[in-house]
Amino acid sequence: MFTLLDLPAGEIAEVVAIGGGWGVQRNLAALGLVPGRKVRKITAQPIGGPVLVEIVGGGKVAIGRGMAAKVFLRK
Repeated sequence: MFTLLDLPAGEIAEVVAIGGGWGVQRNLAALGLVPGRKVRKITAQPIGGPVLVEIVGGGKVAIGRGMAAKVFLRK
């Protein structure tokens, strides 16, 4: 298991769990990042910028690095 930050750009993985408190989980769920969904990391901006993610079968979202570190994935 690894985080969204560790996923190389262009790779697809499945969301296994969301860490953090209830608020973080609610915000990520509202964006479509829930366990069981597949995501593809498009890019991560250097020096603390946002992470751009495509939800397979959905849209694209940009989330901060702190939230991305709470999204746990598996290939």
